[in-house]
Amino acid sequence: MIGTLCHRKCSKSYCLFIFSSICSLSIIYYFFINGNPIFTTCVTYTVSYNRSFFEREPPQLNLPRRISYSSDQHLFNYLSSLRLNVLSTARNVAPKIDHFRNHVEPIVALFHPSSRILICESDSTDKTVEKLYKWPRAQVYKYGSISKSYPNRPDRIAFCRNKLLDIAHEITSDYILVVDLDIFSAELSAFLTNFRYNTDDWSVMTASSSGSYYDIWALRTLSDSNLNFDVWHRVWDLSRSNKSYCFQSLVDQIIGNNQKQIPIDHSLIEVRSAFNGAGLYKTNVTYGCKYSGANSTCEHVPFHLCIREKNQGRIFINPAFLLD
Repeated sequence: MIGTLCHRKCSKSYCLFIFSSICSLSIIYYFFINGNPIFTTCVTYTVSYNRSFFEREPPQLNLPRRISYSSDQHLFNYLSSLRLNVLSTARNVAPKIDHFRNHVEPIVALFHPSSRILICESDSTDKTVEKLYKWPRAQVYKYGSISKSYPNRPDRIAFCRNKLLDIAHEITSDYILVVDLDIFSAELSAFLTNFRYNTDDWSVMTASSSGSYYDIWALRTLSDSNLNFDVWHRVWDLSRSNKSYCFQSLVDQIIGNNQKQIPIDHSLIEVRSAFNGAGLYKTNVTYGCKYSGANSTCEHVPFHLCIREKNQGRIFINPAFLLD
């Protein structure tokens, strides 16, 4: 059975049409170049489960204790005595800045007036720098073009995150909120859910999503038997193996299969690493730890593993800490 046309690419020298046919667990691709058919086959990759990572995690014990305040004002009074540093990187995010400001400034306003917003910018070609300089509350650190020195994106981001971390460590603070400027959209009520848990019981709270949990690359589960590996490295390694797996099936099964939405009423999920666009850190658990994108690894993973192993920090996904 020949499927529908899925791709066409033409130039002066050739015209390429790709058709596909599914035969059992194999997919046969038909390439027509200059009228000559070329056939290639790949094998559909499958896994033995269809549940997402959080559904496969064993029951977790000793989770942070929930606390209640006599009133929200009691909580606000408590936060107003604490200092928060917000850290974010920026590259070609001019259209996103106003949206980010609308969500992050109410959060910062909850904390001590000395709290700060620190932004590292590099390699922008739009009006990112111009817009950031018009934001009175933001402290902008501009590093120009670093793409030649750090051609890999994880290395560039790690460079900027480490610069901001060093600055934050020179400033007295109780908490550090690391965010992705282009997607951060947490409502105040969602952010406050982090403080509905006893702060003696957790070191890091990372965000979830109102839709699918997308950030599987930064994830390392607590259990050894469940998704405690670099998903993209697994995809790349299998795609280069002699099994001839179909690349899209690798992505769908290894990554897409684990990106289901976590119910908002799900309990906290302890992990070795996670991010999903935002992480709230007790400042003292970040000392002596650095981000690294070496070997095309997600820069959050080495940072979080250091927090756990060196500083005995406990890291959680908070399903109620939603980024819309």
